Amino acid sequence: MTTVSITRVGTDVDAAFALAMERAGCTGIIKPGNRVVIKPNWNACAIPGSTKLVTVLAACRWAQAQGAGEVIVGEGPVPVGRERIDAYLAEMGALEALAAVGSRFVLFDTDGHVLFKDLPDLPPEIGIARLALECDVLINLPLLKVHSCCLTTLCVKNLKGCLRPADKMAFHRIGLLPAVVALNRLIRPHINLVDAIEAMEGDHNRGEMVPLGLFIAGTDPVATDAVASAQVGFPSGTVPLLKLAHAAGLGEHRLDQIEVVGEPLVPQRLERVQDRLLRKYPDLQIQEAGGCSACSAALMDGLFIAGGNRKASKVAFGPQVEPDADALVLGACTRKYWATHAHVVGCPPDGAAVARALCTPPGDQA
Repeated sequence: MTTVSITRVGTDVDAAFALAMERAGCTGIIKPGNRVVIKPNWNACAIPGSTKLVTVLAACRWAQAQGAGEVIVGEGPVPVGRERIDAYLAEMGALEALAAVGSRFVLFDTDGHVLFKDLPDLPPEIGIARLALECDVLINLPLLKVHSCCLTTLCVKNLKGCLRPADKMAFHRIGLLPAVVALNRLIRPHINLVDAIEAMEGDHNRGEMVPLGLFIAGTDPVATDAVASAQVGFPSGTVPLLKLAHAAGLGEHRLDQIEVVGEPLVPQRLERVQDRLLRKYPDLQIQEAGGCSACSAALMDGLFIAGGNRKASKVAFGPQVEPDADALVLGACTRKYWATHAHVVGCPPDGAAVARALCTPPGDQA
């Protein structure tokens, strides 16, 4: 039976990290002289929705205490451009803090990648960060967050940050969940810890932070995600990504087959993305049929940017959708309706372009 630990985090984050590792059976995985890569969720979109710097620094110090020869923090954020990534890291103070503890940061986007071609459930070609594949120990360190498509975005999905920038969006186009599962067949973290000191609800980048004060850790990323998901109100068997990962032989998602050690599992339900949409936009009708997660994400971005200036009340996307005559249609899948409907082009459409369309009165749309 696989083990996942739940550990209370107080003022001494390093001590809590070390205890979480001990409880989860991770002590001894790192051998003297090993090269260790720590993969946080540093998304370059919003610092609150990122793995806390104090948690990453605790992981660095713990790995060094275990005898690591080199500790590197590596990440491939959302494709927002190098200038924005640099500004995000500077605002976080990441580079200086890592240097102070004897570690360094590597941007996977500009480092080497290993190419994989013509594999099931994946784009025709993808590139995975060479450093993440060839290190001796990979530590997977996501933040606990909800997600519009995956319900939660944790250890299994966090490996998507090891891809080349172009591959990230390609995953959405071909089917995000099976592609993420296929990626996890190629890259396997040795240690997993979900940073749940605070969890994000309502959105995976711009939601509200809910204090939980926990670390959730294990060697099995699927089991670790299953316990973390249950912690925030998604019980066993309700997270499709984890069910797919379990069926692929990548780990255990059934809570009755996971030994939870340390603190007891006491669920605290977070607001889901869909709940947030209904609450925040009660007048908005979303017509979707067969749409991919990329258009859904573009709509989320557009709604955030539009704020209170939104004029459109109906939005449609997906290749099988039959939109109302007054609906705004999104993406290349709705091309046959562009001549008759207000629309936003692109595969996927840009969030800023979606926002502009949302803010244009229906009668004024070109």
